[in-house]
Amino acid sequence: MFADTNWKAVSAELMGTFFLVFFGVTSFISMSGNDMLLEGTITLGLTLFVLVHILGPVSGCHLNPVITLPIFISGKMKQNDTIAYILAQIIGATLGFVLFKELKPETNPSDIDILLVALIGTTFFVASLLTSQDPASIGATLFVVTITAFGDVNPGVSIGQMFALAIDGNAIWAFYGIIGSLIGCGLGYSVKEKIIDN
Repeated sequence: MFADTNWKAVSAELMGTFFLVFFGVTSFISMSGNDMLLEGTITLGLTLFVLVHILGPVSGCHLNPVITLPIFISGKMKQNDTIAYILAQIIGATLGFVLFKELKPETNPSDIDILLVALIGTTFFVASLLTSQDPASIGATLFVVTITAFGDVNPGVSIGQMFALAIDGNAIWAFYGIIGSLIGCGLGYSVKEKIIDN
């Protein structure tokens, strides 16, 4: 049934919807209860901006069944691709909400939480930066990753901070954030090579 389906585009939809929810939608929801509605709105908008920029050429960056359905109805998309896109969007959104709920940084995140948060943030960061050298996209990516408290995407900075704190006698071991960032770097590169590049 799905023999002619463009699985690269479907993967882009799954990944894109995951990132949209994990960084953008959850940021908007969690910040809207406070005086931070503007920050949540900006984060959501910039997340979508980055995703359209890097995934638009791959899948059209629908990230939403109400975009996919009219394209199908207009005859510009095959039925199998439409079904696969919508399933990928639902799976990506579900994973985004579930992981955010499990990993949302708290005052005392576990070592595994730190590792996974750094991994996800770095994957998004690296995939975006390797895909585009557009300063607006780079700035938007950095804003999104930082504002959502997933800013641990630079092992060099983490190690530098660890050494600086150690000099003052307040060493904080940043092992899990560094390992998460390094794994995320590899995943971000793989996403760019396997999904984004044609």
